Amino acid sequence: MSESQNPPISIEERFLFDLNGFLILRNVLSSEECARYLEALEALENQDYEDKWIEAVGPGRPTRETRRVHQIRLNGLPRLHSIFDQLIDHPRILPYLYEFVGEPQLINTWSISKFCGAEQGGWHRGVPTTDYSYSNGVIRSRMFNVVFFLTDNGAEDGCVVALPGSHKSNFDLGWQDYKGLDMPGAIAVTGKAGDVLMFSETVIHDGLPKTTQPVRSNLYYNYVHAHYNVMTRERGNCHHFYFPPEIRERLTPKQRELTAWMELARWDY
Repeated sequence: MSESQNPPISIEERFLFDLNGFLILRNVLSSEECARYLEALEALENQDYEDKWIEAVGPGRPTRETRRVHQIRLNGLPRLHSIFDQLIDHPRILPYLYEFVGEPQLINTWSISKFCGAEQGGWHRGVPTTDYSYSNGVIRSRMFNVVFFLTDNGAEDGCVVALPGSHKSNFDLGWQDYKGLDMPGAIAVTGKAGDVLMFSETVIHDGLPKTTQPVRSNLYYNYVHAHYNVMTRERGNCHHFYFPPEIRERLTPKQRELTAWMELARWDY
């Protein structure tokens, strides 16, 4: 589906995104699609990765992270399996990328699977509030996160917790002093398998503890405006940001368009 064929974003959705800093789309992925992603994800989570590139560049995020108790994070999803390519330009998501980012470029992809006993992370935002703007009817979020729920995300499942409106807040609190829903104004962002959460990275957010038994797995696709210099952001994460030519060769034209910055980058690790 081309950009011109995408349905327009409704005024209600634009209002809610500007008001809260996030939106939830329902039933984006079918149960069959969720099952296929979960199958691939489980196999990848059970593998070991050499990460020899870390020896050359120094400290960095490994491909498979287990430093948080009862949680597995995988970084650089299309590097690990081609099944994750198709979410780069998912037709339900594309209109929102153009509407809220403008000239979107994929910067990062990862997954997080939480098991019973996983603790909350920590309140944070990816970029400052100055990276969100509204002018003459145009919304721009310089960094934009798309979260695909592969399993149910209830309040007890370790779902995302967010502070609506914090993308435009003028005061900061001692974020480390608050846990989960104790944060003033915080809400649990819940949904079913197949739903998608989209939020500006200027929003203060965290993840709740997981007290239920079934594994909770989400996929995260992070986009920035084309003017953002991706490779200067986190040197230790550049390996996962960047897709080498042999991976981009298999992408569709639209997927290559959304990763065009990689043509200008030089990353040999």
